[in-house]
Amino acid sequence: MKGYAPGWQVRCCKCGHTRDAGEAGHIRIAAWSWKRYVMDRCPHCRWFWFQAVERKPKQPDQTDSA
Repeated sequence: MKGYAPGWQVRCCKCGHTRDAGEAGHIRIAAWSWKRYVMDRCPHCRWFWFQAVERKPKQPDQTDSA
C-alpha cells in the first residue's frame, strides 16, 4: 500500500492536475483540515511546485435516474 487517504486529493498549483492523495503516497487518517500545501513534483507538468492537499469534491448520487 503506497498511501492511505480516502476522500483526499492532491492538486498541482501550477497546472491544476489532480490525483488521488493515496496514489501520491500521502497518509491522512481522520484528518479534518480544509487544505494543506506541500512541495512535490507534479507527474503531469514535471515542475517541482506547490501541491494542494484537499478534500475531494462531493459527487452527486447517480442512483436517482428515472
